[in-house]
Amino acid sequence: MDQQSEKRREYLYSNLSKQLSRLNSNFEQLNKNMAVLKKQAELSQRLALSQASMFMGAKDVFDQPNNQSSKQ
Repeated sequence: MDQQSEKRREYLYSNLSKQLSRLNSNFEQLNKNMAVLKKQAELSQRLALSQASMFMGAKDVFDQPNNQSSKQ
């Protein structure tokens, strides 16, 4: 193998190594982002359930006097 092709091969391997390193970093960041999204989804679900229970509690409070007056 001549010197020019050897330099070309080293250059290609160097670029490949950099690309693989960037790809690895991107996957690591993707995993972090997915963990954050999962946590956000869990918190959103808990918030929705909490709001629904507050709504149902408030609905019961507001319906209670109407129900009592209709029974009398």
